[in-house]
Amino acid sequence: MSKKKQRNQKKKKEQIRNYDVLRVRMRRFFAMIIDWYLAQMIAVIPITFYFRGGDYLKASMFQLENYDFEIGLFLGVFGIVVGIIYYVLIPIFWKGQTIGKKICKIKIVQVDGSPVKPFSIMIRELIGSTFLEGGIIIIATYIRRMLPLFGLTALVDPLKYIAYGLTIASIVYAYFQPLSQAFHDKIAKTVVVSEK
Repeated sequence: MSKKKQRNQKKKKEQIRNYDVLRVRMRRFFAMIIDWYLAQMIAVIPITFYFRGGDYLKASMFQLENYDFEIGLFLGVFGIVVGIIYYVLIPIFWKGQTIGKKICKIKIVQVDGSPVKPFSIMIRELIGSTFLEGGIIIIATYIRRMLPLFGLTALVDPLKYIAYGLTIASIVYAYFQPLSQAFHDKIAKTVVVSEK
């Protein structure tokens, strides 16, 4: 291994060792709020500008079962695609950052400090955040919203409460971890760090 590579690896490990938990947690919290808001706003564009039919926005407009099956399915798939673009593709191309993370100057890296791998982002977001936790990420939200379209209304509330419970458990778990890793970080072997 070249000396330059060894220095880079040492620098990356040093970054992880000098992890400022409080600073990263606060930035991560604000980044999460920004990301949640932006992803939700983008996902409801079809309802806001087209499917509301000139009426004022009402909570019932966001229940997909209130539309014809095809429109409800379109809205659900649109929300899921927005989530995949926002939480998977953008961080892949922006080297571990969403818009919120970029604004808050934090990024996702591998536990060893190396740049996050695309496969790790997919594991982190699609398996960890969506299916393991699923409390606030838009992909899981729209999957639950689509269930009544297929006659599975009885599953919505139990899945929602399980998702919220697991999300809270993940946040509590992260609080006691030295690198503040939530469940989705642990399974993807990632950590969120300050951008230098």
